[in-house]
Amino acid sequence: MEQEIKDVHIFSFPFIVAVRNEKAGEVVSRLKNDRKEFYAGLDKLLVDELHLMSRIDYEREICAIAHIDSMDQYFEIAESEGALEFFWADGGICRELFGRLDLQNTVELACGRGRHVPRYINDAGHITLVDILEKNIDLCRMRFSGADKISYVVNNGYDLSALPDDHYTSLFTYDSMVHFELLDISNYLKETYRILRPGGKALFHHSNNDSDYKASYDDAVESRSFMSKSIFAYLAYRAGFEIEEQRIVDWVKPEIDCLTLVVKR
Repeated sequence: MEQEIKDVHIFSFPFIVAVRNEKAGEVVSRLKNDRKEFYAGLDKLLVDELHLMSRIDYEREICAIAHIDSMDQYFEIAESEGALEFFWADGGICRELFGRLDLQNTVELACGRGRHVPRYINDAGHITLVDILEKNIDLCRMRFSGADKISYVVNNGYDLSALPDDHYTSLFTYDSMVHFELLDISNYLKETYRILRPGGKALFHHSNNDSDYKASYDDAVESRSFMSKSIFAYLAYRAGFEIEEQRIVDWVKPEIDCLTLVVKR
């Protein structure tokens, strides 16, 4: 469907958000039959559909669609040794904080196509990979088809409802939560607290960009969501966690991201 829409030169975030539901078939049909007549009714269709979405839903959809549209190119770069070095280089801050996680039963949130898994699979007892995009999870299933220690979950982008209470020893997420909506992050923190065992830890790579609270994925600095080191600590504490450590880090721009390690007591 996305390709058909691109072909008529009206691909835009608001348009795709508006039609990625039960209206999609109607829209594509009208595009094929009569463009002029379609354009005449487009504004009303967009207003009707976008009115049904909250601003949080809209921003979440924008982020997901952006990753769908550029997914192959992104993951080709993300799988490179240079891109992975930030997270796994010996002596690096990510490697240091990750080393404090108990990997007996760990969750990787927003796992993408599983680029990090080979770096820790031999140290893990069991791994649960979670992602909002079904295609990513399908590719992970194929990639790690020979590993019986991995489970797979497609979630909705704001909770971990498929995962049981007090069950996991750790959770981490890299290079994804930097784009998540603040309210979704708050929900994920509460969900993470719910699923971790007492003593379990979670490592979050998140945005440290609080320059513009109105910014969206498509116009924020490096597409970073509105978040800061202090705001994240507040949300984590309110969710029940103790903050073990926070480190502000550079990512293209100086001090734009933060790593936060929390523990459930």
